[in-house]
Amino acid sequence: MQPLLVELKRIGNNLNQITRKINSGAFNSYNFSEMIAMQRKIYDAIINLSEEK
Repeated sequence: MQPLLVELKRIGNNLNQITRKINSGAFNSYNFSEMIAMQRKIYDAIINLSEEK
């Protein structure tokens, strides 16, 4: 389970960096819907893994 937690922390860090850039106006014309959809798939997969125990 430890490698999963490390990866979750990395994903969280990346999301925080993206959010900061979006809020600063660095990305004002990019469509993030595909990225959001993929993040939801990752989140759902993690939930499924944690429930399999």
